[in-house]
Amino acid sequence: MRAGLKRAAEGLLVHSGLASAKRRGLRDRTLVLAYHNVVPDDQAAGGDQSLHLRRGAFARQLDELTRHCDVVPLERSFDPPHPGSRPRVVITFDDAYRGAVMLGVSELAARGLPATLFVAPAYLGGRSFWWDTLAGSTGLTTEVRRRALETLRGREEDICRWAKEVGMPGSAVPAMAQAASVDEVLTATTHPGITVGSHSWSHPNLARLTGPEMADELVRSRDWLRTRFGTRFLPWIAYPYGSSSPDVERAAAAAGYDGGFRVDGGWLPRAARPGFSLPRFNVPAGLSEPGFALRTAGFFCR
Repeated sequence: MRAGLKRAAEGLLVHSGLASAKRRGLRDRTLVLAYHNVVPDDQAAGGDQSLHLRRGAFARQLDELTRHCDVVPLERSFDPPHPGSRPRVVITFDDAYRGAVMLGVSELAARGLPATLFVAPAYLGGRSFWWDTLAGSTGLTTEVRRRALETLRGREEDICRWAKEVGMPGSAVPAMAQAASVDEVLTATTHPGITVGSHSWSHPNLARLTGPEMADELVRSRDWLRTRFGTRFLPWIAYPYGSSSPDVERAAAAAGYDGGFRVDGGWLPRAARPGFSLPRFNVPAGLSEPGFALRTAGFFCR
């Protein structure tokens, strides 16, 4: 009932005209969106459901963006705004899920829209992510997530070993909720405007690693992606789990990246410059259409 009331209130706000008025005050601002996956409309639920957005919903979100915003590539995020311009939006995907790489990119290409896929190369080739296999039907508890990211440092092998020891069963996930193959990502980048960035090498919690481990994750991913994607590789990193620290940010700068993104924080500040703790807005799969319209108009999203 509460969810229904919330959606109704969001719909009233959108239709009241307040969203349009608020959007006019954002003409010099940029919002970087963080997506994860796009799945077929008829795909059975599986994995961490907050990450797997239905294709139809994603398509409607893109249409909402093109009506009201200028969707720009990541490398233009910090260009000075033009007089009379609209709010700018940058589209990014974390993890290189097969659904994002194939279905999501297909929807982007049909509209001529750019996006950046942040890739953790160690997962490519149809591997499942630990948070999807362990989510089950009820999702990950706060306690499990905290142990996985902090005590076990976000490292898949350690997390899966621990889960087996405590009797936490894993579940198979659909193909579109697995990581894409190298060839699938290469095919995606043949579409104009589709680029790749780094999501580390193997998706650990970088803030929990030692200095040498951290540097290896950053440099190994950078070199591998640059070799395979050439000019389609952008030297930017999206921190796994959105987790960073001053040490991680210094290591990313030392590894030659141009900047780094969290997975929270909302709009880029006015007159923002490239940096290593930049905000994004994470788009959850359960966000309603009015809710998406409001957040991309500046409501509930700083």
